[in-house]
Amino acid sequence: MDRFLSIPWMEAYAAHCSADESLAVALKGFNASIEYGWLDKDHPNIYLTLVNGLPQDISETPPQKALLRVHASQETWMRIHQRELSGKKAFLTQELQFRGSMLTLLKYMDPFNTTFRRMGDIPATF
Repeated sequence: MDRFLSIPWMEAYAAHCSADESLAVALKGFNASIEYGWLDKDHPNIYLTLVNGLPQDISETPPQKALLRVHASQETWMRIHQRELSGKKAFLTQELQFRGSMLTLLKYMDPFNTTFRRMGDIPATF
């Protein structure tokens, strides 16, 4: 079992989300590099680059510009992973710290929430 937000975990997660045709349709046209990170751990950030809603690259090396940044405490990530907290509620309560275009967040809130729910489908250690 891989550590949550590690490269092997993110690769499995990205493949899992990519297999969902309805999610791919909902994210069509979405192009961004997303930085996932920790507020209280010394783990490296992980960067997921999406092109037309599909994963193109996963790296610990920052892209030239991460369009969206999503960071949370270990407790919050665990609650999202265990489906005790939705991604949407975590954004709205600021348990999930978001930096980037609020317009993009609002436009893609439903598919983003689906991707956060899918995190729980990939086993992980914390």
